Amino acid sequence: MKAAAAAAVMVVAACTDLATGIGGRPGPEAGLLRGKQPLRSAGVTHVARLTDGITAAPGDPARTDLTSLFSSPGGHVVYDLGSAVAITCVALDADSGSSYTLNVSADGVAWQPMSTAVTVGEPGIQTRAVRKLTAVGRYVRLAVEPGGGPHAVAELSLASASDCTSRWPPPLAVQRGTLLESSALSKWWLFVALASAYVLAFRRKLPDFIKLLVAAPLGIGLALAIQLADIWPPPSSLHAPLAGGAAILAAAVAIRVVVSRIRRRR
Repeated sequence: MKAAAAAAVMVVAACTDLATGIGGRPGPEAGLLRGKQPLRSAGVTHVARLTDGITAAPGDPARTDLTSLFSSPGGHVVYDLGSAVAITCVALDADSGSSYTLNVSADGVAWQPMSTAVTVGEPGIQTRAVRKLTAVGRYVRLAVEPGGGPHAVAELSLASASDCTSRWPPPLAVQRGTLLESSALSKWWLFVALASAYVLAFRRKLPDFIKLLVAAPLGIGLALAIQLADIWPPPSSLHAPLAGGAAILAAAVAIRVVVSRIRRRR
């Protein structure tokens, strides 16, 4: 029975195409960063996506739920490898319209250039892989270079000589991302529908468990606010829906006020 369970786990792991051991720890092919959180970061959203083993399909749009956005000119992340390591291979899955620089340091203060990931011609997210580097250090910094855009990274991978196999870049789970604008739009209309329904249906005499349904629009609204903060200012494609949804909410509130006044007069 135990052997069958172990075999099943191995099949599932193989199907995900992730270099992860049965115990959940990244295997040798995953490289040095898989699953690591940065020591520090600035001007970068959703840093966990940089090393989660999930990448966008080639040509996927840059601004999706699979990428981290380097939202400021000084955007960067710094990783601590734990000790000085010889870095031989680098792979970066990022948008084709930006350039990124990798630096290495022994103390996290003095930085030396390790590699520059130049832009590529194909649109969307593309993989840039470099071999035969001779960098040595404990700390690694990924920074965006000025110009270009939209500065989106789906995955960063590093490997030492012993783990830089012929399969480099490392195996990753490839997915199709959802555009941030599309995701925000869906959340917005859901929020408008739930909030309008709650406003129109609300009565002071309703049971408390019914009143607690306000948590639904509030939860969607919070998720929407977080997502809009990532893409602020909102793109022009969202201007009309945001205005239209706000008008619907205002109309629901106005109807509720009028109905309440009529009931009071009775």
